[in-house]
Amino acid sequence: MNINLNNKKFKSEFYSKNGEVSDQTIFSYSQKDNIIWAEYKGGRIVKGNIVGKIFENHLEFVYQHINKENELMTGNCKSYPEKTENGKIRLKEIWQWNCKDNSSGKSTLIEI
Repeated sequence: MNINLNNKKFKSEFYSKNGEVSDQTIFSYSQKDNIIWAEYKGGRIVKGNIVGKIFENHLEFVYQHINKENELMTGNCKSYPEKTENGKIRLKEIWQWNCKDNSSGKSTLIEI
C-alpha cells in the first residue's frame, strides 16, 4: 500500500486495556521516504515519540513515552494501514511493551 503519513494526525478508535493510549491521545506523524516519526500526547501520556519504517504492507516502529506517573514506557509495534470509505487512513496495530510485564495488545488509530 502506498501511503503518506507526513503531517497527518490520528486518534485512537480502539485500544487494549493494558495500554496507555486513549481516545484523548493525539499522534502527529511525519514521513520522509520510508522513514516515519511521530509525537504523541494526551490522556495518561505526557510526552511520547515514535520512530520507524514503512515496509510494503505495514509499518514497524519503536515507541517511548513518559506517563502521568512519571514512568518511562517503551515498546515496539507493527501497524497495518488501510483506507476507509471516505479516504482516511486507519492504522491497525499490534504492539508489545519492552518494559514492566512485556505484555502485548492491539489498538486502532484513525486519521483526523
